Parts: sequence; C-alpha cells; structure tokens
Amino acid sequence: MILDQDREAITRLAEHYPITRLLLFGSSIDPTREGRDIDLAVEGLPPQDFFRFYGDLLFSVSKPVDLIDLSQNSKLTHQIRKEGLPLYEATQKIR
Repeated sequence: MILDQDREAITRLAEHYPITRLLLFGSSIDPTREGRDIDLAVEGLPPQDFFRFYGDLLFSVSKPVDLIDLSQNSKLTHQIRKEGLPLYEATQKIR
C-alpha cells in the first residue's frame, strides 16, 4: 500500500491535469506489502501532458513511480482496468 501523504500528493496533482481516471495497481494495492515503487495507470491524459505529469509525480512522492497509459490496448492495461484501485476520477477523489 502507499503512504497517505503520497496518496494525497497524487490526487492533488491529478486535479491539475485533464485526467479522467487514475488507478493504483500491482504491489501498490497489497496492504500486506510495502512496495518499492508506486504503480499508477492514467486514463484521459493527452499524450503531450504524459511526461510532464510523470515528472511532477516523481517530485511529489516518496518512492519511484511506474506510470502506464491506459489508452494503450494490451493485456496489461486490460488487467489494470479490471483489478486496479481507483485513486482519482474526473473531478472527485476516491478514498
């Protein structure tokens, strides 16, 4: 699981980007494990904003970040959509 302060920083940052949905996945959603990184998947973020958002994330949280673009159609993105934990959706935060 991720730290509350990281969760808050991520959702605060997401509010400043045109993101439809942000999902937490992988070891980041397992409450019994403290992962080495934060696994996130983003939906609705225009390609020109992807790396700016990624860079802002890296400077806002306490661990390295893996960021996946959900607009790519693959087995991984399908699995993330199915199993990921919503962290942020449009104009509302998910707690």
